[in-house]
Amino acid sequence: MSKKPAIPLSRFSNPKNYGIALSVSRRALAAKDPGEMAINSGCPFDEETSSFEVLCLDHPFTVTYPDGLVKYKGTDLEPYFVLQIIMINYLARADGAPLNYQYIPYRDLEGGNAYYGAFQKTAIKPLAKAFGSSPEKLPEAAAPFGGIPHTQGSGTGVILYLFPRVPLLFKIWPGDDEFPPQANVLFDSSANHYLHTEDLAAVDVVTRILTKNPQRKDN
Repeated sequence: MSKKPAIPLSRFSNPKNYGIALSVSRRALAAKDPGEMAINSGCPFDEETSSFEVLCLDHPFTVTYPDGLVKYKGTDLEPYFVLQIIMINYLARADGAPLNYQYIPYRDLEGGNAYYGAFQKTAIKPLAKAFGSSPEKLPEAAAPFGGIPHTQGSGTGVILYLFPRVPLLFKIWPGDDEFPPQANVLFDSSANHYLHTEDLAAVDVVTRILTKNPQRKDN
């Protein structure tokens, strides 16, 4: 491995409540053609090892086919089960649609209003709490995950690629005497070509990773 992984990893953990969802996702993966999935997702498929290489937050993972076993490349370590599920679902759902580079809020995704309250609570508010008083620390925290500064518009922004064709825009606006800090997580308008809106709600795991990143320097 070329660098120490910044994404939390573990060995042979128990899926517990994620077991059924993981099984459903693996069956969907097994039903698809690996060559088509590789083209549509931008994730190379190695016929010799029968596995995809998936770049997630600038970290390389392998996903076996047809079993759908997810490991950090070259190890027996696994990421959070929620990441495993959406990684597998990404491969199975991707249709190759081009990115639009137009960022929209979660509620503007297909059926996004139904999940927006929960998404705001788990993904957006913790982001504002962690970085609202010091927005400049957001790019620092995002750097180990391939964060790209986003300089358009107001506030402090950084783009993270959850997967090769799922960019996420994290934004922070500092507060003042009248208004508290604000945050948002925005999606390319093509996002539903790659993940279901409910899967995209799991982006709150990225917020958790960012806010717990040990490289984030707090005073």
